[in-house]
Amino acid sequence: MKLRHAFLAATALTAFWAVPAFAVDLTIASGDTGNGLKVLRDQADAFEKATGNKVTITPMPSSTTDQFGQYKLWLAAGNSDIDVYQTDVIWAPQLAEQFVDLTDATKDVIGNYLPSVVQSQTVNGKLVALPFFTDAP
Repeated sequence: MKLRHAFLAATALTAFWAVPAFAVDLTIASGDTGNGLKVLRDQADAFEKATGNKVTITPMPSSTTDQFGQYKLWLAAGNSDIDVYQTDVIWAPQLAEQFVDLTDATKDVIGNYLPSVVQSQTVNGKLVALPFFTDAP
C-alpha cells in the first residue's frame, strides 16, 4: 500500500519510526548528491531492517529549481509513484496543499525538533514536513 502524498524524505523515516509498522514499499524522491545519498540510503536500510518495509530512492536533479518544478508537476498531476519528497525547508507553504498533515504521526518525536523548525514547516496549522537535519548552531 502506498501513501498518497508524502513529506520531507528523511523526516518521513523518522516519522515512520513512531507509527505502527506494516510492510509497504515506499519511494523517496531525493536530490541529494554524493555523501547525502549514502546517508539517506543508510537510514533507509536501517528503517527497512527495523520495519520490514522496502524503500526505493528516486534520484532527482541536484538543482533545487529543477526539483521543485518536477515536484509541482507530479503533485498537480496526482502522481502516486512518489511517497516521500525530500524538500527544501522554504517549500512548505508552496506544497502544503498537496501534503498530508503529520501532526498526529509525529507526536512521539516532535519534541526532538527545534520549535522554530516545526513552526517553519507548519502551514495553516498543518505540519507538512520535518527535516532530516537542520543547519542550526
